[in-house]
Order: sequence, then structure tokens, then C-alpha cells
Amino acid sequence: MDKLLVFLAYVALTLLLTPIRAFGNVGVKVSSLLGFLLFSILTVVLIKRRDVKVSAPWVLLMGLLGISLINLPFHVIHFHETLGTLIEYIVHLLAVVAGYYYAMIKKTDCKIVFCIFCMAIVTVLSLYVYDLIWTKWMLN
Repeated sequence: MDKLLVFLAYVALTLLLTPIRAFGNVGVKVSSLLGFLLFSILTVVLIKRRDVKVSAPWVLLMGLLGISLINLPFHVIHFHETLGTLIEYIVHLLAVVAGYYYAMIKKTDCKIVFCIFCMAIVTVLSLYVYDLIWTKWMLN
């Protein structure tokens, strides 16, 4: 039962972030950055909580599946139409993976370096790579 609740937590957060995309280019960027923060925090909290009886690898798997349940079918069926939100989907998946590895790191200084590295990667993906893909898509 706990695995189902973890899965549903990720599905719910995905659904909560979805309306932000309605604000166009800026909305997708905000959803991407905010989603990274929230999904990574959710992952760390679920792994670190002692009352959740789900192992860390299962939290990782349920997180990836929960996000993919909503997004992946649309990206597969309507690839060209959803190309604008593909980076957001990838960033949300990376957030779950980043949260998992953050929870596994023991040293505080390593956690700080990891956070800085993750935020740099996510910022580049969300702001720069998104614009490159969007511009290329619009020109074709």
C-alpha cells in the first residue's frame, strides 16, 4: 500500500504543476524549475521518512513512473505538438534521480556541491536548451 501512496504523490504533484504550462514559454520554464525543486524535495522526504515503509530504490521507481504516467503517453502520441514541454518532462525525471542521489550522499560538503551542480544543469536545461529546441521547432 505504501508504494501506491508514493506513486500517487508523484502523480498528484505532476497534476498540480500541469496548469503552470498554460502561461506559454515562461510557464514551461517556471514549471520546469519549480518542478525540479518540488520533485527532488518530495523524493528526499519520502526516502528519509521512517514511517514510509518503501525502500529508496522503490521511491525512485515510483517517482519515475508517477511522472511518466501523465506525461509519457502525450509525448509519444503527440510528439511534435508536445516538443515544447519535453525538456520539462526530462527535468522532472532528473529531479527524482537527483533527489535519490542527494538522499544517498552522507557528507554535507558533498551535498552542497551536488546541489550546486544540479541547479546549474537544470537552469541550463530549463532556460537555454528549452529556447534552442523551441526556436528550432518553430523554424521547421
